[in-house]
Amino acid sequence: MYLLADTVTIEWKETIFAIVGGLGIFLFGINMMGDSLKAIAGSKLKIIIEKTTNTPIKGILVGVIITGLIQSSSGTTALTVGLVRAGLMTLPQAIGIILGANIGTTVTSLLLGLPIKDYALPIMAAGSFLIFFMSSKKYKQLGGVVLGFGMLFFGLDVMGGALKGLAYLPEFKAALESVGEWPILGLFVGAASTAIIQSSSATIGILQELYTTGAIPLIGAIAIVFGDNIGTTVTAVFASIGGSIAAKRTAAAHVVFNLLGSILFMLVLVPYTGFIQFLEDRFIDVSDPNNMKLTISFAHMAFNIFNTFIMFFFIKQLVWLVTKIVRGDDNLIEVDVDSMSNDLILEAPVLALASAKIVITNMGKLTEQMFDGVVTYSFENNRKVSENGFQIEEMLDTIDKKAHDYLVKIAQNGLNKKDAQLQAEYVDTIRDFERIGDHCINLYQFFEHRYDNKMELSPDAAKELSILYGVVSETIKYTLEAFENYDLEAAKKVMEREDVIDRLVIKNRKRHIMRMNNNDSSETSDGFYVDILSNVERIGDHCNNIVINIIQENYYNEELDYEY
Repeated sequence: MYLLADTVTIEWKETIFAIVGGLGIFLFGINMMGDSLKAIAGSKLKIIIEKTTNTPIKGILVGVIITGLIQSSSGTTALTVGLVRAGLMTLPQAIGIILGANIGTTVTSLLLGLPIKDYALPIMAAGSFLIFFMSSKKYKQLGGVVLGFGMLFFGLDVMGGALKGLAYLPEFKAALESVGEWPILGLFVGAASTAIIQSSSATIGILQELYTTGAIPLIGAIAIVFGDNIGTTVTAVFASIGGSIAAKRTAAAHVVFNLLGSILFMLVLVPYTGFIQFLEDRFIDVSDPNNMKLTISFAHMAFNIFNTFIMFFFIKQLVWLVTKIVRGDDNLIEVDVDSMSNDLILEAPVLALASAKIVITNMGKLTEQMFDGVVTYSFENNRKVSENGFQIEEMLDTIDKKAHDYLVKIAQNGLNKKDAQLQAEYVDTIRDFERIGDHCINLYQFFEHRYDNKMELSPDAAKELSILYGVVSETIKYTLEAFENYDLEAAKKVMEREDVIDRLVIKNRKRHIMRMNNNDSSETSDGFYVDILSNVERIGDHCNNIVINIIQENYYNEELDYEY
């Protein structure tokens, strides 16, 4: 860039490269830092969220902390959606976390307002040292955090230098001044830029650099901040496309919350700008333009804190609104894991066992629903069915853990011989239902691969599979009857059909090999068909395991009666 009297000459190639490259380094750095922090925390993040969000106010606090740590409100929203889908969290609790995430994301803008960029290069060097010279996985992950942190500021410095050059252009100045004259333009600019870049932290960082030049008035900058909060919801919307109703409602809550908050504050933009100007005059030394970045940080943070405080009192109304906006039902069987009360274990262990049995029975019905989805997905590329299947798998994993832990607590409280036998059978049954879910997931993945690679089942293979599926569906149905009612006849039907499944799998496998040898079907290019048959066979085996316990229980009761 060259300054000649009142004219400005800019090396456009260098400027564009600096802006684009700096933005790329910034985005990569913040992504690396967030991913590394999540890797260090591992599954602890999910556990923390699950255990500490039984009320909206706790959800807000957790949202603030988690987002402040992983530096991504979108990442927190994605974790929250997963927990809602898995049945670990209600929509009101999820909304609490989303409210908190909006406050947590302001930590980044506060950091960007601090004079850290002068130390960006040594910070990056320290991170690289940890990654390349330390053997411990934890130290390497920590290196990713440090390197990402340094890249964040280095990229912003590169980008900021180029933006400061643009600020001297009369056209650019006029555009920024127009935002001051028409703040509504700032709202749209902020929303559009954040939607495109997919990072509110990046657009806030750019805005901070521009504000330090003095080219953009405070009222216009604050309007852009409001727009950034609207644009950041695009990530959650994209993440929910094709997802469950719960996922879409969580994303909708994020959109509605940010949209209503931005509109509300646009109505009081002038007094709010006066408030931020007061903070700048009172607490910021503007003799150094770099300190003015904190003004944008204050505007961003105060807006999200005020917005969260206001919306907290309308969570029920927000839930009602998103339920009306996103209509429909996933038609998934609800399993109330909270019905397994710890108080019941102390008061009446037998009733606690009965409560666990109801949960396990519903777990089995979910498994049946999951297999029905496999049957549909095997012959029809319906992504919605596949999404539901993966959602059920998350629910099964949740029920497996909660019910297993509950049964262990019951056993620790002391049981008579007969109830102890029941408790052991229930533990086995949980494991078998969960394993059936795992095999169903394998089937979903096999067929997803086939659809992605345009592999069609041959007519013969489709017919064979349809017959096999019919027998397996009957087997699962009788397994549920046997477990729920301790029905010996249903248990015997399961064992008979499991034998049929084994024979059909052997026959179908031989036919498949013959077709491969004859080169007369698409199966020659796909070895997954044998894996499909193996997984179906294993589903039958797990059904058989469940009813064996039922049959043994009947014989055990007969022996007790005889001894008596």
